[in-house]
Amino acid sequence: MKKVLIVVFAVAIGLSGVANAQTPHVAVYFDHGLQYQQADCPGAPIGTVSQTLYVVANNFGLWLNGIEFQIFYPTQLMFLGDELIGDAISIGNSAAGIGIAFPTPVEAFVQAKVLKVTVLWMCNSCNPDIEYPMVVMPYPGQPWVRAVEWPNLNVHIGIGFTSLVCSTTPVQETTWGQVKALYR
Repeated sequence: MKKVLIVVFAVAIGLSGVANAQTPHVAVYFDHGLQYQQADCPGAPIGTVSQTLYVVANNFGLWLNGIEFQIFYPTQLMFLGDELIGDAISIGNSAAGIGIAFPTPVEAFVQAKVLKVTVLWMCNSCNPDIEYPMVVMPYPGQPWVRAVEWPNLNVHIGIGFTSLVCSTTPVQETTWGQVKALYR
């Protein structure tokens, strides 16, 4: 019976990864390595810690010629400014709605950094009962997050992901070996 459960669990994990891998989306990460979509308030005085966030187009499966979206920042993060990557040009900003064009197309088959954002932390601790969402939304007036494919200029739709400030969901880092050991 244990072996059957392990096989079912492994198949479910595999299928959920495939479904997620096929969904084009834009997400905000708190680290350069694109591992963390949640962070807690720093333990420093309010307004003294700035941080660079990374906006990433995931799984669009194309050469990216342009993208548009907007980011809703919670009050715990004060938007200071955007920094374009490479030779990109833009109109607007991520807090009000931004359209970014890439004169040199960007490979967006898996992950593509499309923007760096500088924020100022306006909190120094988290309430264990409250989490604050930072949401990637469609550009104002549009129904979807949209990307433009190079060279044919086809428009592709995606969804915006939510990152969390002060996540109430406990997360424990582990390895696959430790997970497998739970089922022995």
